[in-house]
Amino acid sequence: MTDNRSVDDLSLEELEALVEQKRRIARAKQFAESTDGRRFRPVTVLPAEPTPRDARPKKRASFRDRVLFVIEALAVIGLLLIIVGSLSNLQSLNEEVALARTTTPNATLGANASGQELPGSSFPPSNPLAELPGSSFAPESAPPALGIQLRALAALPVPTPGPRSPTRIVIAAINVDWPIVQGDGWDELKQGIGHRVGTVNPGERGNLILSGHNDVYGEPFRDLEKLEIGKDVLIYAGARSFRYVVKTKRVVVPTDLSPLASSKNPIVTLITCTPYRVDTHRLIVIGELAP
Repeated sequence: MTDNRSVDDLSLEELEALVEQKRRIARAKQFAESTDGRRFRPVTVLPAEPTPRDARPKKRASFRDRVLFVIEALAVIGLLLIIVGSLSNLQSLNEEVALARTTTPNATLGANASGQELPGSSFPPSNPLAELPGSSFAPESAPPALGIQLRALAALPVPTPGPRSPTRIVIAAINVDWPIVQGDGWDELKQGIGHRVGTVNPGERGNLILSGHNDVYGEPFRDLEKLEIGKDVLIYAGARSFRYVVKTKRVVVPTDLSPLASSKNPIVTLITCTPYRVDTHRLIVIGELAP
């Protein structure tokens, strides 16, 4: 229904509604004219292509990454070659034990009594006739930084094994079952566990000293560090066995000769290198004769 009233007849509220209606009509008309009946479409903004200046850092970074990769690859290859070479040397030493153990103990060189180092070293001496038991260096080549005056002494002759001499060692706790030979020099320890010349026989009062390698020539004492206090060590003299019980363990430097001291009690002292394949110290395991 058409409203024919004049403006003067309208109320204030009606006038405001009329003005608002006219505004909406004007906005709708303006929108229709600006779009011309077309709808808005989304616009995809593409990133600007990199300029030559932007590309240069990427090329430099790529070249640097390649150089670093080559250096890392060469370092890894070098490390692998060192490891393979070390394992090959150890393997060749271990393979010699089969041949060495077939020889007669009396045919080997006698152990020395110079007493400058503990036996059991995994490093061969450069001069067997001037060998220090267990030493990594011959006396004439000893580094001056050690501060030790070394001198070559005549080797003691290896005694002929008697009926009371040790012939075999069995440590069930660490699966050790090896022959014992007379002497603890480099050549003797190729064949088995070395009985230090001049020390007592199994069952006798005193210090029975036995040495063995931990990482070459069959690695007889490789697991000696795992031997626990209270475990048994069987030392055979022919068919007779003597049982020793482990009482103490300790690590010393090679020049600490206290483990070679005599004892009023019947004990056995086991000596080997430590740590495994580093061999900078000596592991000492001492057991007492069980009644």
